[in-house]
Amino acid sequence: MSTAFESQSASPDAWSLVGSLLWDRPREVSYHIIDVLGYGTYGCIYLAKTVSSLPNFTAEYKAIKCLSKRGLSPSQLLIQRQEIDLHLSLSSAKNGQHVNIVDMSSVIETKDSLFLVMEYCSGGDLYDAITSQHAAAADSGVGFAAPVAPKGSDGRHLNVHSDNSVLDAMDQIISALIHAHRHQVFHRDLKPENVLVAGDGSLKLADFGLATKDRISSDFGCGSSFYMAPEQQPPSSAGARRPYLPAKSDVWSLGIIFLNLRFGRNPWKMSRASADATFAAYINDPKVLDGMFPELSASALHFLHRVLCVDPNDRADCFEALELLHRIDTIVRKDASMEDCGEDRTVSSDDSSSSYSLSSSATGSSKSSIDDSSCMSLNGSHRRSSDEHDSIFHMEDDYGAKKMQPNWSLVSSAKSWSDMADEEEMDFSQPIEFEQQQQEVPDRFPKLSDMMSSMTTAPSVAAKVL
Repeated sequence: MSTAFESQSASPDAWSLVGSLLWDRPREVSYHIIDVLGYGTYGCIYLAKTVSSLPNFTAEYKAIKCLSKRGLSPSQLLIQRQEIDLHLSLSSAKNGQHVNIVDMSSVIETKDSLFLVMEYCSGGDLYDAITSQHAAAADSGVGFAAPVAPKGSDGRHLNVHSDNSVLDAMDQIISALIHAHRHQVFHRDLKPENVLVAGDGSLKLADFGLATKDRISSDFGCGSSFYMAPEQQPPSSAGARRPYLPAKSDVWSLGIIFLNLRFGRNPWKMSRASADATFAAYINDPKVLDGMFPELSASALHFLHRVLCVDPNDRADCFEALELLHRIDTIVRKDASMEDCGEDRTVSSDDSSSSYSLSSSATGSSKSSIDDSSCMSLNGSHRRSSDEHDSIFHMEDDYGAKKMQPNWSLVSSAKSWSDMADEEEMDFSQPIEFEQQQQEVPDRFPKLSDMMSSMTTAPSVAAKVL
């Protein structure tokens, strides 16, 4: 009996697989696991290098996401496979592999694990790029600092202090989102931690662990609180709530990311009026945002007011968001004074005596401190503790990840991922009916190899290792 690993280590510890060879039989290639990039509740990320005896073979680095199947219920296994289904559909050669979405080239299944082989993004994640550059600016004492391009980088390089660079970054993220939405894949967890930086400086959308194909959803609290749309927030009571549109909730996240990029902070801690005085003030008067960021140009403010519209029915979709982004001539007004660009922002709600201060000068902050403050950590002092997983593929801090119901998967649709790739692009002109019923899940739980059997396009192949 063959095995996926040529080493004899069977320890569940993530580091025990370092040095092992993962064999991908259909591709006739092995992946030599050389390091652990990150780990969390649901698995870990490895750095691997391809090895093959094929002629003219060029070795390359890959990121391999390992998902454990041990001890998972059928519904949890469905959620695992849903991530694979959706990500593979966006890596389909027929659908057009988008340059700003992390490519998944292969899936290898063993008795206890699933290994998702993806392109390696050596620049880390967008969160680290944002915080490190804003920290350097704060340390410089002049409000900005020119970032140093990585050694060997010959492509674009993000500069959060440059309007053109930030607009380019947003263009990449929105373009990736449009590609996903056209193929009816809604991310539901857009945030800088889930945008990776490739070696050439380009940005790649990653981690589809909370994604869905449902045009409407009742998975409230699914995502990360800072970037979650108001209608997506966890219910504060047991009362019934109207389902939300994941396509529109994704757009809300774009607005928060935009402010993260250019100013290194969030406008509020949570988009729930009862929990956040700043957001409550914004609901009463959206122009509160103008006062919080007085340096913003009129075109940038218009973009933000459209994507951060509290009513999802009036909120822009991703197509309009991209069009409005292209109309932004400059993010920061050319006549903005240094006083306008100060970091302290205090907003008082008319119906609350409490005030909400946004300050980027706090010391001793860390990545986890975002949960305790409305501004991002900018002092660069953060070091991950031993029990904190890497952010490259966020798998632990997401609200609703453990309780999310499998609204859609290949099992419930009775389709292979390649069948899904053959479907026409989503028609956004069709009205959404909230009375749509979820399809029943059949009793039979298929093997991953059965689901992938119809795949004919290369190089996205899935290997079943016995």
